Amino acid sequence: MKKDLVALVLAGGVGNRFWPFSTDKTAFSFLGKPLIEYSVRSVLPKEVTRVVIVTNSQNNDSISKITFPLPSVTIVQRNPHGMADAILSASSQIQDCALLIVNGDDVTDPDMLANVVSASLGDHVFGVIPAFRSQSYFPGGYLVVDGNNVTGIIEKPGEGNQPSPYIGLLGHYIADSNVLLAELEQTRSGEDDVYEKAISTLMKRHTFRLYPHKGHFASLKYPWHVLDVSEQLLGKLTSHRGKRVEIKSNVVIEGNVYIEDDVRIFENAKIVGPCYIGKGTIVGNNTMIRQSHIGAGCVIGFNSDITRSYVGNECWLHSNYIGDSVLEGNVSMGAGAALANLRLDDGVIQSSGKNKLGVMIGMHVRIGVNASIMPGIKIGKGSFVGSGVVLDRDLPEESFCMVKSSYTIMRNNKTVEFQNRDDFKKLI
Repeated sequence: MKKDLVALVLAGGVGNRFWPFSTDKTAFSFLGKPLIEYSVRSVLPKEVTRVVIVTNSQNNDSISKITFPLPSVTIVQRNPHGMADAILSASSQIQDCALLIVNGDDVTDPDMLANVVSASLGDHVFGVIPAFRSQSYFPGGYLVVDGNNVTGIIEKPGEGNQPSPYIGLLGHYIADSNVLLAELEQTRSGEDDVYEKAISTLMKRHTFRLYPHKGHFASLKYPWHVLDVSEQLLGKLTSHRGKRVEIKSNVVIEGNVYIEDDVRIFENAKIVGPCYIGKGTIVGNNTMIRQSHIGAGCVIGFNSDITRSYVGNECWLHSNYIGDSVLEGNVSMGAGAALANLRLDDGVIQSSGKNKLGVMIGMHVRIGVNASIMPGIKIGKGSFVGSGVVLDRDLPEESFCMVKSSYTIMRNNKTVEFQNRDDFKKLI
């Protein structure tokens, strides 16, 4: 008898690496919707009959409010201790079924999960593991392969020790949940690799098929990955103009630009797609927006330049440069403040692997006039950066960074000699 296919969504991780952002990763807003809309809800294969979501105590309420087209239930993982613990915490809801194990903060092509399920049905195998082929070392779980079969998983083997070029992705198909749960129960490890060890043991007794994924993939692990997810989702946009949109004269719009309701765009602004402009946002005169995500209720003031960036809801800007940066939400920047995105030596910025990376800014941050923030800096929520500051290090949450200058004031004994400047004007 064919088993029901249950989508098991892992969304219970704490996400300490995601600092300075405080929004839960699955609830992080893209194009006006939470991430889980793109990572799970809109990509479930037609064969799935139920959805079981493993949450944590912080995000359970918000995830429980999301409606799925299938019966769904949330299970709270009280003390998150890795992937194996997350699966075992949902054991009461996943007995005697087939599983499709997905990550709540992974975004991939809509057909990947469907292709994984199709591969399992066509070959009648116990498991299917999707993977992407990497040309360089990536600190992930590498697959041991034998032809089209996967025979093991080695977590972070170190550069030069990769057993194959294939790095495993979630989206695992498991034909019998009971067999997986039993193996997880008896597997022990001093590292966070219980799931990988259990699956590798099962691969010695059952056939696991490799599914090479050649499409797009992005996952929210580190804060700069918001830019990767944003780029992937923006690339799928088509042009749209919502209701009550007001566009003044001499505005240039190129490429695919999705404009929500009640947006106002003032004279001489230029928007180069792919771009998303959220509901009720104002784009000021002479502003340039390129390949960026702008949230709802923002004021992008006069003469600002936003490039390849994510700007969350309710942000206020005025004559600013925002390059390859993420503003989580409710961030204000005074006139002349700039977020730098390129080192003087064009080198890689911190551990991001990116040569161009701006600033990661948490919720409710205020940045004063003419402040300059260096590439790759993180600013925690609720912090203030004073005017004129040149910030070259991370700023913890609820901090106030200012610069103190000393001035000498004396009586001015000089006068301006009158002269005709007409000759100067001729040279202009």
